[in-house]
Amino acid sequence: MKYKIQLGLIIILAVLALSLILSQTANPYSPQLFGLKRLQENNFLKLNSSPEEKVYYMSSMLDIRLKELQDVVNNKKYDYVLPAASRYSTLAGQITDLVIANNLTDKINSIGNQFLNHQKILDDLYEIYPKNIPDNVEWKYIQDDFNYLGLYLDKLEKVK
Repeated sequence: MKYKIQLGLIIILAVLALSLILSQTANPYSPQLFGLKRLQENNFLKLNSSPEEKVYYMSSMLDIRLKELQDVVNNKKYDYVLPAASRYSTLAGQITDLVIANNLTDKINSIGNQFLNHQKILDDLYEIYPKNIPDNVEWKYIQDDFNYLGLYLDKLEKVK
């Protein structure tokens, strides 16, 4: 009986470990793994104690959010554009607010450059997004992300 319990626990832990590994590449249209991925990201964010560490981690998460949005568009999963775009712009705003609230002026240039690079990618996504599909206006959310980055860049410039 003890052997069966140990084996069961090993199997459960192995499945959990595999799920955590697989969740790293999960996209919004795979909800179970994506939920696990977001939970893991939130826990890692809480482990970062200083604002500088949080900005660094959130900045790397922003790259991931952009890749998720690209993946949604490239795989024509248009129903997921709004949530992916919304998560992206929310995180970019949180980064901006964290930099300003903690007066992390040494991070402004790197975050600003990241935002500018992301604007180029968002512009490319906007260009390739099919705008002739009836009742499909999700392309506007990509444009919104581009515009939000412009607003966040302005906020960061005022702090410099």
